[in-house]
Amino acid sequence: MRKFFEPALLLLRLRPTDWQRTLAWAAVVGITGALATLGFRACLVGLEQLLYGTDGLVQAAESLPGWLRLAAPTLGGLLAGAVLAWEARQPHAPHGDYMEAVVLGRGELGTRSSLLRALSSLCTVASGGAIGREGPMVQLAALTGSVLARWRGMPVARRRLLVACAAAAGLTTAYGTPIAGALFIAEIVLQSLSTETLAPLLIASVTAHLTLAGLTGAHSLYRMPEVAPLGGPGLFLCGVLGLLAGLGAPLYLWLLDRAKAAFGRWQLARPLKLALGGLLVGLLSLQAPQVWGNGFSVVDSVLQGGWPWQALLLVLLLKVGAVAATTGSGAVGGIFTPTLFVGAVSGALFTVVAGLVFPAALPMPVGAAIGMGAFLAASTHAPLTSLLMIFEMTENYRVVAPLMLACVLAVSLSRLLRPDSVYASSQRAKAATDPRLATAGDLLRTDSCCIGPGASIAEVEQRLLESRWRHVYVLDAQRHFEGVIALHELAARLKAPHDPAGPWPADLLQPRYPRLREDMPLWEVLQVFESHPGERLPVLDAAGRLLGHVAKTDLVLMLRDRLAIN
Repeated sequence: MRKFFEPALLLLRLRPTDWQRTLAWAAVVGITGALATLGFRACLVGLEQLLYGTDGLVQAAESLPGWLRLAAPTLGGLLAGAVLAWEARQPHAPHGDYMEAVVLGRGELGTRSSLLRALSSLCTVASGGAIGREGPMVQLAALTGSVLARWRGMPVARRRLLVACAAAAGLTTAYGTPIAGALFIAEIVLQSLSTETLAPLLIASVTAHLTLAGLTGAHSLYRMPEVAPLGGPGLFLCGVLGLLAGLGAPLYLWLLDRAKAAFGRWQLARPLKLALGGLLVGLLSLQAPQVWGNGFSVVDSVLQGGWPWQALLLVLLLKVGAVAATTGSGAVGGIFTPTLFVGAVSGALFTVVAGLVFPAALPMPVGAAIGMGAFLAASTHAPLTSLLMIFEMTENYRVVAPLMLACVLAVSLSRLLRPDSVYASSQRAKAATDPRLATAGDLLRTDSCCIGPGASIAEVEQRLLESRWRHVYVLDAQRHFEGVIALHELAARLKAPHDPAGPWPADLLQPRYPRLREDMPLWEVLQVFESHPGERLPVLDAAGRLLGHVAKTDLVLMLRDRLAIN
């Protein structure tokens, strides 16, 4: 028996734990999230090629006559609004936004809703709407995590974590930033930098980046020329730029809020609202075709330097107006890339003005990069994510030190002027979520280790070895919970002579083992676990039948998520 039992213990130690399986699933959703993101990008590029013969929206706008610059975003908005109106016919579907699904919901994203919202965004972006394409990319990536988590029957805490991992994979693929992609979800969405959160996010981001590199190649998103290290005047100007970003970001967010409020007061059908937003973008593009799209090509050009201040000022003002019109009308898309646009052009404009006092102290490429990071940090209140995002997108280490200064100053001032970030709605909802509203049923796992009546000693031993549990649940014929059999007590009994085919000894049953009710609130669940050293506890219905079990790790994850504050 000793020869048999020692390999069994080795098998127990080698069997993966729940946490290791979570990391493995994080790697899987990293791949699926990257594929979903690349699929949306391919659809967008193909549509732009079909419509304009090019995959650059600014180049397309420059080549179109004026009436088509007006018509394209107007028709695109009309189609996008019609898709959203169709999607709204199912009001009780699971959450349509991945942030809401992670911080409020049960980690469930409606497949129909997500696909229709992505289609709406495709119409808006391809027709020139001034909004980021990263929004639907991350949404579709998160959808893959939700589908896989539901398929595996994961409890709520793990389901939400897997959706967050898939979203990190989508952001990583969209921008080519594996570190910042994971940190964005941890810092802004989950608001937690614990190992339990950050480790699976990093695993998902790395596998997404490897998938991206294998399919399309890995390279930085923006091209930035080599620059010399900044001197004292240059660092001083970066600090001033950070303070200006802290002043400008609250004004920018206030303008977006006012645009949404203005469109909300108009009693128009959703397709007409989005069409009106597209018409405003078209009118602004008559003066500057650079307002079309998310502004990637313009930012890339500004990072090379050489723009006159007149062109920078015109593009900045018109782009802010176009972003306000598009987002205010209710279009689906991301605000991340347009915010980078505003920051880059603002930073470049600042270098022109600062050059009058400190000639050549702050080159335009550096000012644009610092402006991007500082304005992003001031808008999101996430300086660490902003710092790493700019570094990974430009692959220029010399901007890191001045960017740290600018980001910290920008966030500090921005918080004083506007406590809410651009993602305040999801953060407020997360802070308002009361952990007392959750119950043991929200953490229920159904893959419990059980034996029925009349099981033999060999069957009990086999179930414990297969599950790697320390206790096996004993049920009667109607699945009523009768107690547990402990592994260590069974092991002691196995050392004595016994009949493996015979029934397990009745004195091994522990009938007073702690158990949970399905409707037991989390604070009561925590009290039971405080007096119980094990990892799992059975969950029973009102009649005493076993429904499944709750894992202590899932409880900690749920409480951490719900009690986290910004």
